[in-house]
Amino acid sequence: MTNEQNSINKLFWQIPVWILVLIAIGNTIMLIMLKGNEFTFEMFLLASLNSVLVGGAFMVGLKVMITALDRRLPWLHNPLKRLITQFLITIGYSLCIIVITIFVTGYFSHQKITSNFFFDQASFMAKVAFLFVFVGSLLSNTVLFFKNWKEAAVQQEKLKREQLALQYETLKSQVNPHFLFNNLNSLTSLISSNPEKAIDFVKKLSEVYRYVLDQKNHELVALETELKFVESYIYLHQIRFGTNLEVQMDVDAKNFKVIPLSVQLLVENAIKHNEISDKKPLSIRLYTNDDQYLIVENILQKKSGSEGSGMGIQNISDRYDFFTDKKVLITFNSERFKVSIPLLTD
Repeated sequence: MTNEQNSINKLFWQIPVWILVLIAIGNTIMLIMLKGNEFTFEMFLLASLNSVLVGGAFMVGLKVMITALDRRLPWLHNPLKRLITQFLITIGYSLCIIVITIFVTGYFSHQKITSNFFFDQASFMAKVAFLFVFVGSLLSNTVLFFKNWKEAAVQQEKLKREQLALQYETLKSQVNPHFLFNNLNSLTSLISSNPEKAIDFVKKLSEVYRYVLDQKNHELVALETELKFVESYIYLHQIRFGTNLEVQMDVDAKNFKVIPLSVQLLVENAIKHNEISDKKPLSIRLYTNDDQYLIVENILQKKSGSEGSGMGIQNISDRYDFFTDKKVLITFNSERFKVSIPLLTD
């Protein structure tokens, strides 16, 4: 069965259900308005017809309005502005429906539309509309609340999984035998040639591992803190590669935040997948673009057999989708490779 057939079948069952709901709401409102007076079968039919026609118009119009507002003015971004906007639009739309209904009713009942008739009908229908909108909004907002609550729970769980995946990838790269072997070799050389520098090396190495473990429960981290960690990480590699690895940082951290370990992973990818030698030194640059993006850019000189799966950058991109509409950007040509990650604020 195709998605189109599923939608038609779903709509086929929803329409009768909503008609029954509208009839129930309309007659309930009618009973409230009568305040114990006699409720005849003719009143039942009139209330049912008005509920389906007028209530249906309300329901469809409000659904379209809410869908449009969800795209343009989501509750989470500016709840007060959304509340005021939705309230004003609802009132305006309700007044339009009431006026149209009065004229249509007068036309079919051959009733002359006098000011007294208009205001009497308007007063009654305003009360009905208020109760209908109140009951309808209560039901729809209750459904919407539980729907959003469920989606938020799913998104939160997805974020946790992606965060754990990124931490796992980072930690795996740090405990990788090659990473440890190279750093232990560098440390061995420093102990004999430069004991003081060897102590600094051990401190930087411990800072790298401590940061990875400390960020396991954080969704965001200050850019300044992330850059200090990246400096320690770069220091370890510069001991190994010397002047063949050049990293330039032109970043004003301000109060920006980023995904933990994201900047380090981009620097790591540049080091891992490119040749670094006397003949081909590697240059990496970190800089910001109009306070919108942090950019990690490197000369492209790929090592043979170093093709990655792309899972690391994809994981970063998925996690940023949870916090912002701005996308992680990847651009490259034959000479340079560049990844831009959004700068976040509180």
